[in-house]
Amino acid sequence: MKRLLLVDDNEKYAAIITNHFRPLGYEIDHAVSAADGLSMFTKNGLDHYALIVTDITMESQVAGLFMLRKIHTMGYRGPIVIASTGFDFPGAKTLSKLFLRPTGATYLVPKTTVLRNDFEYHPMAFFAKPLKAFPESS
Repeated sequence: MKRLLLVDDNEKYAAIITNHFRPLGYEIDHAVSAADGLSMFTKNGLDHYALIVTDITMESQVAGLFMLRKIHTMGYRGPIVIASTGFDFPGAKTLSKLFLRPTGATYLVPKTTVLRNDFEYHPMAFFAKPLKAFPESS
């Protein structure tokens, strides 16, 4: 079974994300803060998680961003999915892609699609179309 690190302080979103990825063969480790997520990542090692799914705003406005930069700097090169509420505004995805590239992020997922349980994976490439299925699972 593949391991997934889920970092989100909202239990509702965390449950939906867990229910989405578990049937894809992932065993989920859930952290409720970026600090806990970084601690779990550090404790388990660079190759333990096949995938990281995280929010950005948790215990502070940029805690998830700080965590991702640390994980990326440590050498993690697996897929990273950022699920956040801020991607639904006009132009937000494009600006987010510019801002989040240094974190190693692979996909952006608007949380409105998570709430509908109709996930959209927006690749970090600027003109790529959103995907309806997680690419590593298709």
